[in-house]
Amino acid sequence: MTRKIQLQRQITRLSLKNARLEQISSHLSWARLFIILFSFVLAGVAIFLRSNTLAGLAIGSTVFIFGGFTFYHSRIKKSIEKHSKLISIYTLHLNRLDLNWSGLPHIPNNKKNDHPFGFDLDIYGEFSLQRLIDQCTTRTSAERLENWLLNPDLNAEKIQQRQNQIRALKKHTLLRNKLLLLNLNPTFEKTDTTRLIHWLKEDTLKISPWKLPVLIVLGLLNLLLYSLDQSGIIAPIWHYSLAAYVIIHLSGQSALGTFFENAIDLAEDLRKIFKTFRYLENFKVSQESALKTVFSPIQKKDQKPSQGFKKLNRSIALIGLRMNPAMAVLLNIIFPWDYIVAMQLKRRTAYLNNAIAVWLESWFHIDALSSMAQFAWLYPHYTFAEIQSETTPANLLCVREAGHPLIHPAARINNDFTIAQNNQINIITGSNMSGKSTFLRTIGINLVLAYSGAPVCAAHFSCPLYKIYSCIRINDSLSEGLSYFYAEVKRLKEILVNVENKSDLSVLFLIDEIFKGTNNKERLAGSLAYIRELSSQKGIGIISTHDLELVNLEKDIPQLKNWHFREEIINGKMSFDYLLRTGPSPTTNALKIMELEGLPVKS
Repeated sequence: MTRKIQLQRQITRLSLKNARLEQISSHLSWARLFIILFSFVLAGVAIFLRSNTLAGLAIGSTVFIFGGFTFYHSRIKKSIEKHSKLISIYTLHLNRLDLNWSGLPHIPNNKKNDHPFGFDLDIYGEFSLQRLIDQCTTRTSAERLENWLLNPDLNAEKIQQRQNQIRALKKHTLLRNKLLLLNLNPTFEKTDTTRLIHWLKEDTLKISPWKLPVLIVLGLLNLLLYSLDQSGIIAPIWHYSLAAYVIIHLSGQSALGTFFENAIDLAEDLRKIFKTFRYLENFKVSQESALKTVFSPIQKKDQKPSQGFKKLNRSIALIGLRMNPAMAVLLNIIFPWDYIVAMQLKRRTAYLNNAIAVWLESWFHIDALSSMAQFAWLYPHYTFAEIQSETTPANLLCVREAGHPLIHPAARINNDFTIAQNNQINIITGSNMSGKSTFLRTIGINLVLAYSGAPVCAAHFSCPLYKIYSCIRINDSLSEGLSYFYAEVKRLKEILVNVENKSDLSVLFLIDEIFKGTNNKERLAGSLAYIRELSSQKGIGIISTHDLELVNLEKDIPQLKNWHFREEIINGKMSFDYLLRTGPSPTTNALKIMELEGLPVKS
């Protein structure tokens, strides 16, 4: 609530300020119109009185006063634009806090649903963890963030390092908002830096190297011959040298035009990148900060990224001068302006090409961390997980008050849960709609957050390193000729294969309603055999089921533990508290639901 109030106050403050600035802007527009009208009146009086003094006064005062008003008006418009962007940024933060999905930027999803856990745990998709967290400003940093979530580097030291970086960046709200302010556009489209990298590496200037020196010599010769002709010293032979100059100059225009067009096309991105690097390289980072290693590549005193991009932007600005055909002729008639600017631009791109990979790597990492840090800032009651290393004595999962981060806090129910021994298999029974599937996703999605280095939705979360596999949301795949049951069998086989694989890390599996795609008799037989096989391997996990017969496996499998959710009927309606309890479920509710809805329950 505190965060929500903070954001709402910022939006209100900026909206009021923008309203005042809009009013000032309107007054300035009228003032500029009045100045123009007044200048026309003054000019008319000057013409009527035939007064050069009054005419000069009219022109001078108009230029001076109108220019001053125009400059001030442009500053006001820039302030309005800046405040409007900030309002959009704070509104995005507020939408994330409220889980208002309609107010969040859409993230394209072209993934197949065959990831070991991504689809099942809503890591990607329309209402997903990725969409909730991702406020990256570039496509590459968004891909990095996605990779942290879907393909975690299961290394306790690296996870802890990222946790420390997120903790440090969480304190710097201004930096996170500044990154958005410098790069945000109305459509929330992320900057595609791959275009820039391709341009720097691949877009070569395809003209012969001898042309520039020859054109410079011809240009100087043209001036000399023209001057001698005008002095009457020699005959007008400069026409011939000028013709040679024009022919050679025009022979490279096609290559120059393509080169210049590609540069102009990147001008807006380059301006954003220049401003971003200029801000990042001047950002104060203490020597002991966890962010020091991230910022150090772009904060070297002898090689600042902004300087290289500043020079590059200057060259592109020079290209802009010759985009008008008349200006192109004037600039190139005496000296080969296009060739000089092109060669200068090429030298500067070559310099950037050698250094940009390290700079961009640093920016992408900061940008991805910024999304995680904003997530941590929005939910200050979330905690960072304790990641157990291989040397940790108690190798188990222990969570307290864990909730699902994609469920609104007002509707979220938190639970405690512990896996107390290796190879522990947890059977969860309970009624329909009692919370079994949500609990599986709660454990899974919080593990994903923990391994990415982000804070988890829990009061305490301690876990070893697991390879996560799930079988929760199985879809029919008609295009591949797979039935629901066969798709489920394939996923369960994948889990078993990975559990049997003798790797350093244990597999944590999350299975919802095991073998629900077949009949009761075969489901029970298959479930019994499957769980017995899992218990003999290096696997840890949670299985939800409606088959109460499976709870009896606790007698045969020492490491199997039963849990359940329960329900009550209050005033003729089903009521759930969504709290996890130990032991098998004492109740079922299928017939009760049928009866409450008026269906027959007796044959």
